[in-house]
Amino acid sequence: MEPESRLLRAENRLPVGLIRRVAVSLAAAAAAATALVLVRSDGSLIERSPDSVLGSAASHLAPAAEAWWMWLPVTASWLGYALYQWLPRQRENPRQERFGWLILASQIVAFAWLLAVSEVNAGLLLPVAAAQIAVGLVAVHSMNIHPPSSVVEGILADAPLRVSLAAGVLSLVAALAFTLTRAEADLAGWGATVWALVSLITVMVGITVICMTDRGHLSLALAIVWGLSCIAFERLTGSPDSMSIGVGAAVAAFLVLVSAGSRRHQVDHERRRSERQTEGRFHPEPIRPVVL
Repeated sequence: MEPESRLLRAENRLPVGLIRRVAVSLAAAAAAATALVLVRSDGSLIERSPDSVLGSAASHLAPAAEAWWMWLPVTASWLGYALYQWLPRQRENPRQERFGWLILASQIVAFAWLLAVSEVNAGLLLPVAAAQIAVGLVAVHSMNIHPPSSVVEGILADAPLRVSLAAGVLSLVAALAFTLTRAEADLAGWGATVWALVSLITVMVGITVICMTDRGHLSLALAIVWGLSCIAFERLTGSPDSMSIGVGAAVAAFLVLVSAGSRRHQVDHERRRSERQTEGRFHPEPIRPVVL
């Protein structure tokens, strides 16, 4: 009777994996249908309203609208992952069971991000950006413990989670700057320029620390570099203009890129050296005769 009861419980168990794969696929299809809204021919959603939370003129830390094009490769990766997870070898892969839920959470937060931006609601965008960061940090931690088994898996599963984390960081900074600018707040009397530079330093240090936890997390670093470059470009050529903030954003982008690249080179060099030492132990060099 006991084997029969186990069989009945197995038959009555919800197909959680199937539900996850279907949900990820539907969310990826919906994301693909709405991603191009950000880069419409008549102007992006970001710049649709003069009161846009993420508009390039909203604050000193608002990037150019092109910064949010980072959602396009994320959406493309989601579409690829939606197909990848259905492969026979991936259906029962424990890593996909873990990262599938993270990707689904990231997709849900991305839709909330789009809603907050379209509604010009800074109060909604702040918790959404915080949720993006939380999901991204959990994903990065999981990546460090369970690295991808192939380059394809890294591109389709890991990279969009890192880029979503970068979008969350940039959104949080821009939304905070927008809120404080509208409230005409001047904390400690330091002025908007000083606080903007403090924010840029905080972003640079935080992202650098994250990149130092693995092989550099280059997709995260490149996404942040793109966003900081858009801030620098907008402050140097747009309005409100600020030479110090523009230069500060450019320097922060450069330092993040150098740090992540150096970490990648360091880890890869140590791995290659370890492999050579291992090969040397199993295949020692023959003893050469001494020539007098």
